[in-house]
Amino acid sequence: MPSEIDLTHVQRVRLEALRYACGEESATYLAIMRSFTGDVAGLLSDQSAAEVAGRLAELGVELCTDTVDDRLSYLVEHGNLARSPREAEARSLREYLQNRARYQLTQRGELVHRFVEELLGHTESAREVSTEMLGGILSGLQDLARVDPDTADPDTLAREIGTLFAQFERLVSSTRDFYTYLAQVLVRYDLDRGEFEAFKTALLDYLQRFVDEIARHMPQLAEALVAVEPAVPGLCARANSGRRLLGVDGERARRSSGLDREDWAGLHAWFVGAPGRDSDAAGVRRLATEAMRALLVNLRRIAKGNREQSRYTDLLTLASWFAEAEDDTAHALWASAFGLYSCRHLAFAADDDDDPVPATASWWRTPVADVPLALRRTGTRTIRGRTGRKEDFAAAKAARIAERERAERARAAALAEIGSRRGRLGVVRLSDDARAVLLNLYAQALVGRGRPLADGATAEADTEDWRLVVERSPGADTVIVSPEGRLELTGLTLHVVPRGAAERRTG
Repeated sequence: MPSEIDLTHVQRVRLEALRYACGEESATYLAIMRSFTGDVAGLLSDQSAAEVAGRLAELGVELCTDTVDDRLSYLVEHGNLARSPREAEARSLREYLQNRARYQLTQRGELVHRFVEELLGHTESAREVSTEMLGGILSGLQDLARVDPDTADPDTLAREIGTLFAQFERLVSSTRDFYTYLAQVLVRYDLDRGEFEAFKTALLDYLQRFVDEIARHMPQLAEALVAVEPAVPGLCARANSGRRLLGVDGERARRSSGLDREDWAGLHAWFVGAPGRDSDAAGVRRLATEAMRALLVNLRRIAKGNREQSRYTDLLTLASWFAEAEDDTAHALWASAFGLYSCRHLAFAADDDDDPVPATASWWRTPVADVPLALRRTGTRTIRGRTGRKEDFAAAKAARIAERERAERARAAALAEIGSRRGRLGVVRLSDDARAVLLNLYAQALVGRGRPLADGATAEADTEDWRLVVERSPGADTVIVSPEGRLELTGLTLHVVPRGAAERRTG
């Protein structure tokens, strides 16, 4: 039985279109593909091998027509190009032989080459998150919530939905790029004190502003998505009711993101989440906290002293010396840096029967030597230190077990304190432990529901003996007073209901 990760034959054939960018002749193949994709006119045109050779000559790439024809045939075999069905016009037999085979770009070839050019032009630099898109997404959702699907113009509606999802895709892609760059920097252990301070200032300032933007827009975006969600099927159907392009097989052509009902699931998951699953926007905020922790790891490393844990900077300096040196200077620098001088081999038979390879044999033709780990790391065979004594962790384990038991007793007492106040909790005074447990149950109930509470809607969280019911009640408030302070929940009521009564009510 094939695995789910196995590729089908069609998928393997599609991946063959990437081969031309990875071989030894990739430079000439890239030049040929650029002759087909260099301008808009080339997308609908077909070219012969002679015409492609002429365009390559203008770019300084000298290839004969036969070689270019072989390269074009290779690209045809892998799906990047296709042979044109147009008949060649020729005024002589020689011209006919040169132009009899004409080639045109395929959809797969254009897609692959666009990705190749994007990869070649990519730079390992920081990219800001497009947080300015959050306001546009919110405005677009609010506008769509006011649209009447029965009377809206299909083209105008399709444009508004397409603009909304284009902003969303820009936000998601820029967020991924930013955190990918951030991960590459945070794992580096070669940052000196000056680089670390500059990076720390920029990171802390930018991450704080980024998290603040997400936190400010999240509640409004979640409410707007919940408001527009019931109308999404009608909006998509109306936007697709206009004049559509039909393919050669009679099926409708693909349209931009957002015009299919399934596209909205990703938008909903990013800003609202799902039952039992937090939203991606909340995950982005959590990643910011993890980045701060990684920054502190680098800070502790620098604060320990001047011990080097990476030779990254030294190797870069050495590489710059090699790049600027002449041949004789480079050989002398190599010998000084690595101690590897020119070889002089004198062959004679080995004295040791257990090791038949003589010490003077060239390492180029001999098997790999087994070098001990200590020798490889320190360069010496001396055994340092002594075997450490086995540590006894019994006292630490007993302390952790006692600490866990105290925490469980405190939680049980807090649950009993809350459970003693049956019914609606209006203005209630609790201990600090009971207040913390109540707020945890409140958060658990909202996360389990997966979306904001509408008027009259409820969310529940269970304990062993009773159930906490959270209800959206406009005009009614819940006030929790404890030694740590006063917490007021506006428009929300909390009810403590016995488990048996709650289950009979549900039944």
